[in-house]
Amino acid sequence: MAGNFVPKADTLLHREADHGYRIGWKYKYRFERGHFDEEMTYGEAKRKAAELQAKEPDKVFWPEVIME
Repeated sequence: MAGNFVPKADTLLHREADHGYRIGWKYKYRFERGHFDEEMTYGEAKRKAAELQAKEPDKVFWPEVIME
């Protein structure tokens, strides 16, 4: 492994109020992926990912832990 990653949140336990999450996305049928830089709680990220999924059906959105 090239470096040490420090997660900002617990990677196994997801509580609604836990900080250190952002929204990751990828296209369903293309080889493109990315993430939004805004840091938020798990609950906020989960709700916003569901809203974005409803608006853009050709992408998949999920809350992901920010690793630094």
